[in-house]
Amino acid sequence: MKGKPKTPPNTEERARIATMAAAGLSQNKIAKNIGRSRHMVKNALAEPAMKLAIQDEKAELSVLYKDKARAVLMSIDDETIAKGNLLQKATSSAILLDKSLLLTGDGPPIFNIAILMDVVEALRDRKADQQAALQTTIRARMQIVEGTTE
Repeated sequence: MKGKPKTPPNTEERARIATMAAAGLSQNKIAKNIGRSRHMVKNALAEPAMKLAIQDEKAELSVLYKDKARAVLMSIDDETIAKGNLLQKATSSAILLDKSLLLTGDGPPIFNIAILMDVVEALRDRKADQQAALQTTIRARMQIVEGTTE
């Protein structure tokens, strides 16, 4: 008998194989992560039950990615825009949404980045205008108060 005895993957290994395959890892990477041979991983991936498990895992991952994309997008507010974290959050949201769409077999949506950046700029301008108006109001009130105390 050559090499190690050939034992099929256990339940935990099957679940890990399905998750990693659904996430797009190669057979070699999956084998390395679970400490088994690529041949064993290849055989496990060829099983009809494993193919169904991978489809289910892809569907679940798709929902998770969509939820994360939505959460990231919803966390963008005026303060975030002012701090400049918007680009990071918008990029994260877009990547998560694209990953979700790819897992469900849909292509990523086509959108114009220039339009998105115009919206961001308009929001920043609006906030700057609001702050300027507030400062003008405060100065005017301070002058009134100073005039009445003299």
